[in-house]
Amino acid sequence: MLLAGCGESAGDAGGSVVAPTVEPGPTCIAFCMRAIGECEAYLSDEAGCRDGCQLNLDFEYATDERCGVAAEEVFLCATELSCQELYDWRDKTPIDAFPCRDEVLAFDALIGENVCLPGS
Repeated sequence: MLLAGCGESAGDAGGSVVAPTVEPGPTCIAFCMRAIGECEAYLSDEAGCRDGCQLNLDFEYATDERCGVAAEEVFLCATELSCQELYDWRDKTPIDAFPCRDEVLAFDALIGENVCLPGS
């Protein structure tokens, strides 16, 4: 499943940690406003969520356009959920009928076909 709501950082040549430059798009802004700002579904702050979400989407689109589209569909679906539904999506509850399950399964199918990378 997509790792959303976590900021990432990368080391520079000197060994210090620097934040990558990222410009969050509308999908990640909306998702993080909902997931963090309104529902407090993750411990991250909104800025970290937006950056982590966009880095994730950028990676998926760079891997394959289909991966990016599928990942974005998961975030878009989650953005439309009530807070309780968002918690259920995050926790995959119930396992056979959690919110946005179809979108998650579509993304997972691309991983199964070796189009997208697992663990992204």
